[in-house]
Amino acid sequence: MMIGLTSAFVTAAAVTVYLMGSEPTADSLAAPDSAPVQQPSTSSGAEGEGSKASSQSVGQAGTSSPPASLSPAEIELGDNPDYPTLESRLTEMQARRENMTFDPAQVLAAIQQPSAWQADDSVAEQMDLADEDRYDGRTFIRFNAMKVETLMPGDTMEIPIEQANSIYQMVVDEVEDHRDGSITWRGHLQDFNEENQVMITQSDGVTYAGVFTPDAPYTIEARDDTGWVVSTGTLFKGEEAPLPIPVPDISTSDASR
Repeated sequence: MMIGLTSAFVTAAAVTVYLMGSEPTADSLAAPDSAPVQQPSTSSGAEGEGSKASSQSVGQAGTSSPPASLSPAEIELGDNPDYPTLESRLTEMQARRENMTFDPAQVLAAIQQPSAWQADDSVAEQMDLADEDRYDGRTFIRFNAMKVETLMPGDTMEIPIEQANSIYQMVVDEVEDHRDGSITWRGHLQDFNEENQVMITQSDGVTYAGVFTPDAPYTIEARDDTGWVVSTGTLFKGEEAPLPIPVPDISTSDASR
């Protein structure tokens, strides 16, 4: 079943890059009152060292872990001035998903990843697909929905399209909460013309996305942590692909099979 969203062009794709450093744990993001009290330095020239240690900047694709004594309010992300700390981002995420609880360590790990998924051929064996779909050139992926949940206007995310042998950069322009359990992230491809749009819709463990590259449109579908990236034209076998691309009911998408 197809449903129409305000914008019918859909989005996303990217290769998940795992952190090189150690991943923070929930204990490492304890509340400020549980952090050890830092004693002022009495040595000459050490003035200001305490304030330098009280926060740490972490980039989206950074590999450093924050000190164990830092709370989310003290972890500076440093790449989006509208959401300068982990706490400010968690607050916005919680407002969008009132019935969900986000683990700060998992959110931080997702923020530090440049993309939301990586290619994984073994995913194909987990899906009940006809041969014409299994071998139509689609790229099977491991998907990280948390990465998408962390995105805010002004953020960037890598959109790797293996079929095009390219990695694009999505710039998030807006996030819309449909108040029905689904959220849509809209954006554009950096360094390309305005018509190269991206849209990702996520709801209840299902993600349906699409991206218009300079050469062709691609569709991304995922159920929980598995899915695929496919050239949109191949989804309309034996018929001409309509434009704009209709957005299916993500609860009944064949990615869920």
